[in-house]
Amino acid sequence: MRILFIVLCICVSLVARSQVLIRNTTVVDVEHKTMLTPQDVLIKEGVIATMGKNLDITGAKQVIDGTGKWLMPGLVDAHIHFSQSGSIYTRPDAINLTHYKPYSEEIEWTHKNMEGILRRYLAAGITSVIDVGSTLNFLRQRDSFRTKHYAPTVYITGPLITTWQPPVFNDLGDNMPFFLMTTQDEARSYVQKQLPFKPDFIKVWYIVNGSNVDSAARATLALVEAVIDESHKNGLSVAVHATERITAMLAVQAGADYLVHGIEDVEIDDAFIQLLKTKKTVLSPTLVVSGNYGRSLGQTYTPSTEDLRYAHPHPVNTMYDLSVLEDTVLTKRYKTNIANAASYFKTTDSIRSLNLKKLVNAGVLIATGTDAGNIGTHHISSYYDELRAMQKAGMNNWSLIQASTINGAKAISKQNQFGSVKEGSVANLLLLSKNPVDDIDNWKHIDWVFNKGIALQPDSLRTFSPEELADQQLLAYNAHNLEAFLEPYSDDVEIFFLGSSIPNVKGKVAMRKEYSFLSKDEMLHCKLLNRVVQGNYVIDHEEITTRQGKFYGVAIYEVKNGKIARVWFTR
Repeated sequence: MRILFIVLCICVSLVARSQVLIRNTTVVDVEHKTMLTPQDVLIKEGVIATMGKNLDITGAKQVIDGTGKWLMPGLVDAHIHFSQSGSIYTRPDAINLTHYKPYSEEIEWTHKNMEGILRRYLAAGITSVIDVGSTLNFLRQRDSFRTKHYAPTVYITGPLITTWQPPVFNDLGDNMPFFLMTTQDEARSYVQKQLPFKPDFIKVWYIVNGSNVDSAARATLALVEAVIDESHKNGLSVAVHATERITAMLAVQAGADYLVHGIEDVEIDDAFIQLLKTKKTVLSPTLVVSGNYGRSLGQTYTPSTEDLRYAHPHPVNTMYDLSVLEDTVLTKRYKTNIANAASYFKTTDSIRSLNLKKLVNAGVLIATGTDAGNIGTHHISSYYDELRAMQKAGMNNWSLIQASTINGAKAISKQNQFGSVKEGSVANLLLLSKNPVDDIDNWKHIDWVFNKGIALQPDSLRTFSPEELADQQLLAYNAHNLEAFLEPYSDDVEIFFLGSSIPNVKGKVAMRKEYSFLSKDEMLHCKLLNRVVQGNYVIDHEEITTRQGKFYGVAIYEVKNGKIARVWFTR
């Protein structure tokens, strides 16, 4: 057994070190906004070794024909949070549902499902993710994925060093997402506290409270300056959460490298724009996260096409939970509050978009970041929502490509390591069958993902657990999307009533006909009451709400070869 293990390790090591040659492709040069064709690209030891025409294939273990295809850098989501799942329970400071689901269970879910989330990121072509506010426990977990072929490269900071802390996050130990600083010495000590965990950068949550934003921002500026100074002394970049013009200006003047939100309180002026250009500060506008809170808490969230295709289904399915909770006082209050705040959300969204357009036109560095993990802003799938919002604000496709590749690397000063197709860069790449400059939807047409130099086909990364498949069909059922509902099932699926040996439905064609009602009846909802997972079986206790009332039953799902093969229902 030990010999077999050693042989397997050697084989994996050889695959990781093997040379890959991509032949006769069009290289997307993101730094110069041009196409290089035809090009051969040789990957060696996980790095782009050589580029040119008619390269010698001697020594290449794998040759991939890139004729008629486009090779671009892997995508970067420059603003995510692994400490947040995207579910309705993930931010108890925004809506406290801990009496339904304790926060400890919520954060543990992400730790447990980290591999599945990372696989989904990579399958979508996102080869690098930047977590701009995490925990010490997630810093530890990051290291376990560094060499995994299925995981994008994770750049991560520890807890947010903050000027204000929501009380609900007290006493969480190493799951604590905040370090509250009250003195300059304390601010510096929180940088030092993270150093043993080797953070990739440091993050400041520059929050101001009070009617006079200017004076409140200046009152805690010395704390922010202390964090930035201590971080730079230790060779670490600093990202700052600053949504007001004054906090952003003061942070950049103090040396902030990366602003992780757009300015939403006022229209920015030329002096602010020039400051960002002079300092070469990168800004991520995060345009969609605010609206997603509104839709989620206002109980109007509808899963997008990308949610159904890319996101982990469990957090997305919780978007329905608020509308079916028995606490009608709570749900009505949030629905009313969101409706009353609609004009505020509309105003801040408009200001953010206007400011983004001014920044882009002036040549400020913009990075694509979703703020994924916040309520309703789901990991992976929110990327295209953000791209469309940035495009609507005035960014052209070349600018979006730069924002989604090289500028994400610049945000944490890693542009010499990844983010472009050039010799010496880490081979995190996408080979596309459609031109990415023509349409951002073409970014989804991925033939190959190259991750740390290893060539992978996206479908090989979409290996979902039985529980994920059960969640996937449950989400699609509640979204009334028939095709998405059928997708997790095998073509020869069999559906039985419990106790019968003769299938009531046999084959996906028959299943499509049997469930044709799904896309026609918006009253249908399935609530998961309890679940047992045993190997490749998932047993769900369900509450079905229909026009005729509520019904209860049990569904047993058997998974074979990555699909739901058989189902048993109680009558």
